Amino acid sequence: TEIYTLSLHDALPILRLEPGTIVAPNHRSDNDVPVLVSALYPRWARAVAHGLPWPTFATDDHALQRGFLAGYPEHIPLWLRQLLWPINVGGVLERNLRCIAVREPTRMRLVEVLRADPRMALDGQLPPELRAALARRAAERRLAPPEQAGDVLRGVYADLLWTPVDRDDVASHGGVWRDHLRAAINDFGQLAQTLRSGGLVVIYPEGELSPDGRIGPLKPGLASLARRGKARWVQPVATCYDPLFGPRPRVYLSVAPPIVPEPGRLLRDMSAALRRATPLTAGQIVAWQLTRGATSPTELDAVASGWIDRARADKRPIEPALEGTERRAILHTAHQRALRRGGADPVIRRLAVELDDIHSR
Repeated sequence: TEIYTLSLHDALPILRLEPGTIVAPNHRSDNDVPVLVSALYPRWARAVAHGLPWPTFATDDHALQRGFLAGYPEHIPLWLRQLLWPINVGGVLERNLRCIAVREPTRMRLVEVLRADPRMALDGQLPPELRAALARRAAERRLAPPEQAGDVLRGVYADLLWTPVDRDDVASHGGVWRDHLRAAINDFGQLAQTLRSGGLVVIYPEGELSPDGRIGPLKPGLASLARRGKARWVQPVATCYDPLFGPRPRVYLSVAPPIVPEPGRLLRDMSAALRRATPLTAGQIVAWQLTRGATSPTELDAVASGWIDRARADKRPIEPALEGTERRAILHTAHQRALRRGGADPVIRRLAVELDDIHSR
């Protein structure tokens, strides 16, 4: 993957790295953290050399739990889940990044509830559809029907164990939820204290991956953290991926002007800043055209010119190849790759929605 950093046309290519700053990127891929670190590490390293602490990452708590690599990813075979189940990446993350877990106070992964009480009876304690899914998996694998929590704490159930459950789904185990709530409050307090003491916090304000290419909605926790942590700045960072560019996908990371957090306005200002900072790419243009039934390559140049003029008027970052002599070649390559995928392909649809969304008001 090739990573490119861009900036808004009316802004210096600068990342605000000062005490009390929240760095707030959008969330497009599980690769977002390594992309962000790779692209911005030189600036961070220079800031640290001048006395600023390394940034602290607000991390989804389930990423720090044993079995994360087996349970979280979609579309991996069951045999691989079983191999990955014993691995704990939480220790690796905590040793190499400053991480503080972020928990949803009234929601956990099923695995957390079951690990808290391996002797918990499954019958009557879980939602019927989840209990049935565990039973079906046991039957498929010719295992004894699971009766207690400990019976399913195995890699063969990993994807099911990563199902989110709400407090009301297993309400009889109130002690687990009380501990979880206390931990959530404590973790949030650590993030706020990091800001108040002059640190930097990186938090993904959408909270989870964008399912369709749109920005947001942003979680209210960003505004709460800015208020409690007395943040001086919130720094928007927009990331987008163009898998249609060529044999190696390109990632574009754009730094927008920092925002002074104002009560009642921060989430709205951040949403607008992230949309405006998202670059225009060849893949977006081609996907947008294809999902509207247009498949002729002769239309590409005119369509691209229209979107480029609009991006310039909006002072939006533009993929450099679209403004150079290689525009037609890049569009042709992206067009051929898009046709092979088809207009119904999820990647194509996400790119098209992304282009519509970043131009919405």
